[in-house]
Amino acid sequence: MSQARILIVTQPKSPVRHRLRARISALGLDEELGERLFSPDNWHQTWCGPFDSGQEALLALLAAGKAVQEAQLKAFELSFNRVRGEVGDRIHWSLRTRGRPEPFNQLLTTLQTELESHGFKDGGHRPHITISYRALHALPTRRIDPVDWLIDEIQLVERTGTGKQLRYQVLHRWPLASGSPPRPQQLRLFH
Repeated sequence: MSQARILIVTQPKSPVRHRLRARISALGLDEELGERLFSPDNWHQTWCGPFDSGQEALLALLAAGKAVQEAQLKAFELSFNRVRGEVGDRIHWSLRTRGRPEPFNQLLTTLQTELESHGFKDGGHRPHITISYRALHALPTRRIDPVDWLIDEIQLVERTGTGKQLRYQVLHRWPLASGSPPRPQQLRLFH
């Protein structure tokens, strides 16, 4: 992970991050992970990437973000209600959501379609926040009190460094359209 990489993410604002961290702490998982806890300052939902930093990838990701903005995709909520650790190449512990909202799929599809038109294949993203990329063991599902997170923007970031020096620098932001549907005008039934 020492080479600079670029990706599109959404990072939770401090109040959401603090509520999520409190849920992890209440289960004692932060103490159990110790140094293996991924810094909460870097927690994020990945939408596409990471790709090696370079002009082609940068232009493709900028076009993908622009496509989301032009599509006027709406802001939406993810509701995190559990923690789970899966074994794969590495053992990841992640915060997981209740369901997979359709706006999540729309955002992901818009980004992937635009990336493919620029020759970049990407996929496999699901609603989650990784809290450890190198846990020592799997973790059966542990329920938490739900934490709702409004996804109201996406960010193009460059990831540099490793370990405690890992940083995500925001290069560009695209706000999502207001997620609140317009209220219908109340009919005047009586004059």
